[in-house]
Amino acid sequence: MQLTKKEISLIIVLIVIALVRFLFFLPGKPAYQNVVGKEVVLVGVVSDDPDIRLKNQHLNIKLKDKDVNILVFVGREKEVAYGDEVKVKGILEEPENFITNSGKEFNYKRYLANQDIYFIIKNAQIEILSSGNGSKIYSLLFKIKNSFMRNINQVIPMPESDLGNGLILGARGGFNEDTKNEFINTGTIHIIALSGYNVSIVANNVMKFFGLIFSTTLSIILGMIVILLFIIMTGASSTAIRAGIMATIMLLGRMTDRKYLAGRALIVAGLLMVAYDPRVIVDMSFQLSFIATGGVLYLTPKTLNWFKFVPLRFGFREMVASTLAATISVMPILLYLTGVFSLVSLPANFLILLLIPYAMFFIFVTGISGFIAPVIAIFFGYITYIMLTYILGVIHFFGSLPFASFTIQSFPLVLTIIIYIFLLRWIFREKS
Repeated sequence: MQLTKKEISLIIVLIVIALVRFLFFLPGKPAYQNVVGKEVVLVGVVSDDPDIRLKNQHLNIKLKDKDVNILVFVGREKEVAYGDEVKVKGILEEPENFITNSGKEFNYKRYLANQDIYFIIKNAQIEILSSGNGSKIYSLLFKIKNSFMRNINQVIPMPESDLGNGLILGARGGFNEDTKNEFINTGTIHIIALSGYNVSIVANNVMKFFGLIFSTTLSIILGMIVILLFIIMTGASSTAIRAGIMATIMLLGRMTDRKYLAGRALIVAGLLMVAYDPRVIVDMSFQLSFIATGGVLYLTPKTLNWFKFVPLRFGFREMVASTLAATISVMPILLYLTGVFSLVSLPANFLILLLIPYAMFFIFVTGISGFIAPVIAIFFGYITYIMLTYILGVIHFFGSLPFASFTIQSFPLVLTIIIYIFLLRWIFREKS
């Protein structure tokens, strides 16, 4: 991949911007240490869509008197919405790191700090003072999202409905710990994390739909707007943002009749995100998304040669090759970050990935039908339920095997870097 002088200049500018922002413009930790461990009464506005979990819901509260975000845990029964002004009462705490099921320490402090959250209140008492204090656009998008999820939940039982909402909207709070562990042990957690794969399916279908009605230029513009709104509605995770930027670059290329080079788009997307917030570089989802996408782009042409016996029909050979490429590319960093090595990741992914686009289509139709005619939603919901049951069945089967995965307690960073050096040498030596 030969870079032009303009591209090199752009990379240098973005790196300089990232350094300047990191050194001078990132917010510091607010001075609240004097009340940590004490009961406080705070007033603020819910600044994001509530994250509803199995036993409670997490609220991101932005305090009114200071530019401070606090994560508040309240019961599921409390109806709270984005833009609500609330009074919160509880014990103010600092987040603490914890040990995962694989025995690795999860840096929860850094994870929340990257979102400008430095304090939490568990088991909080909350009182809603007023509503409608947030952005009208955000409020509308979150209402559409929650109504869509209710339509799914009304015609599809749990846990299939949770999987459906996870596939199309990235919602995964409803799964119990056993099911989450099965996703992790089978290496299939990415399907409910709103990865770039999910966003690319949405982007492609949006473009096909608009292309049937409008001119090419107008359909591209509308496509970019819909992708932006979709990313906001689903919580603007780093993987979704990265995929959205790449999709936007692709659409701009179509509009200007320029060749779309996915490798360059990936680099630009990553650098734009780092320039905007350098802390994203230590975000695990960003790292996995960036590396997995790079693996699909540059390793798939190599792995395709290994599967000449696999039929080309329905894109099955490419799906198998790209799944292996993504698995190879993220395996070293996954071992370093989580210590989990899945022995069943490839067969589990092979058996479900081909079905994912069709499942997402029927989930979407089921949710939309709920707004039009619930009877139609029941019909499509039954088809969707069968697909989701199959996906969960595959994951449960492989995840419950005693040899599904094993844990490496301490995978060295040096070894991780060495493996990636060899992978890069393999890619570029073959290309040359």
